[in-house]
Amino acid sequence: MAYSLAQRWATPQVAHGKSNLLGVPQLWLQRLFWRSELAMLDRDQMRDCGLDPAIIQEEANKPFWRD
Repeated sequence: MAYSLAQRWATPQVAHGKSNLLGVPQLWLQRLFWRSELAMLDRDQMRDCGLDPAIIQEEANKPFWRD
């Protein structure tokens, strides 16, 4: 079965205060993917989306384990 990109990287349901051994690594992979996508945007693309380049750069440089 083929999945769309949105389905593959959908936000995992991680319960706060409960241990979820599968949800945390999935969340980390998702952050890694999102941040690499942000890092590939150029200034014109950021402006088209209404994003601040300084904030995008800060978010893209965060390690995957940081929220």
